[in-house]
Amino acid sequence: MFTAFFLLFDKLFIIVRNTSPTREVDRRLERVLEGKIRADVLVFGSSRGAQCVIAQRFADSGGPSAYNLSYPGSDITFHEYLLRQTLETKGNQKPKTVILVVDDSDELMVSNTLEFRFDRLYPLVRYKDVRDEMVRRGKMKPIISEFVVLSQLNQSNFKLRKRQPSQNYNILPCGSMPIFRQKATFDREYNSNINTYSPVDELAYKLQAFNSFTDLCRKNDIRLIIAVPPNFRKVTTGFIPRLEQLLNGYGTVFIYDENKPEYTDPDYFFDKAHLNEEGAKIYTDELVQFHNQLAPN
Repeated sequence: MFTAFFLLFDKLFIIVRNTSPTREVDRRLERVLEGKIRADVLVFGSSRGAQCVIAQRFADSGGPSAYNLSYPGSDITFHEYLLRQTLETKGNQKPKTVILVVDDSDELMVSNTLEFRFDRLYPLVRYKDVRDEMVRRGKMKPIISEFVVLSQLNQSNFKLRKRQPSQNYNILPCGSMPIFRQKATFDREYNSNINTYSPVDELAYKLQAFNSFTDLCRKNDIRLIIAVPPNFRKVTTGFIPRLEQLLNGYGTVFIYDENKPEYTDPDYFFDKAHLNEEGAKIYTDELVQFHNQLAPN
């Protein structure tokens, strides 16, 4: 009797689970799961990709349609999941080009700010594909998670108020999040020191995810561009050659024009690691031109 009562009580939480997506501001992953992605170019990355690449500028320049699936605070394991989910979900258009915006030089290293964004998955546990991914990553128990609704939820599902937009940016229809102000504590003095990259510090699981990401592009005949956005400092010495080595002949690394004065001008930055909206326009236009030069006639 207790088991029957518990299972009946548990089913009441289906309402909580199924209404969680409606309280989110960012609905992009839901679009992936619904098979509603239609773009020739897809952009993946962390906040560097979300805020430094304005996807709409591809089409505005007469180029292909583009959509940004970059998530602030996400790492390469999350980017690989997003690409894999996009390609496996029926209804999504397979992109012709994938752009992976990388973090110089935290992409494959230990990072306090980059991780797999489980908090983006919990509001979407109504989808079986999401639950399967959570099981695969050890966040849910197989079998139990399919029969016990409460086992699918965490505290975020019980926050019944609609999430509030960020004070720094809005999510554009193209998925990008350009920043429209400057951080008050931003040190406006350009850092001219040169750091050196060491592959010894790379993490095996991030390397595996990076290789899986590139393999997904190769197996699906998708052009791959690895894009390095500006920091308010010099590019780490050895970082670009390491990326080219990992690509092993498939894909191209795009590095911005380091001689452009805007990339050493604090007025074009939000903080030391992110361009503001004006800086993002300049960087994106460079990226668009690079992409179009690679495109076949």
